Amino acid sequence: MNDTGSGVDGPAAGPGDRLGPVLRPVRAGNGFEEALEQILQVLRLGLVPVGGRLPAERELAERLGVSRVTLREVLRVLTEEGLVESRRGRYGGTFVRRP
Repeated sequence: MNDTGSGVDGPAAGPGDRLGPVLRPVRAGNGFEEALEQILQVLRLGLVPVGGRLPAERELAERLGVSRVTLREVLRVLTEEGLVESRRGRYGGTFVRRP
């Protein structure tokens, strides 16, 4: 089996994927709250280090089973709390900030 994912940044969930045990599709109910809790858990556990990039928006939404609109709301809240920052451009993405 080939590990096509590079862990945090790769699109595939391979053996090196440390987020797999934490990021699961949300159950029926409030997808926003469950998605927020799961990403907070990733941050609390240090699965993505300070300065590290979260998976792409499309991948996170797919893994959590929420819409990209819902995920953007989650990321907006995390940005307002100072836990992550979004960077635009070729090397952009959502990055973990020092708490």
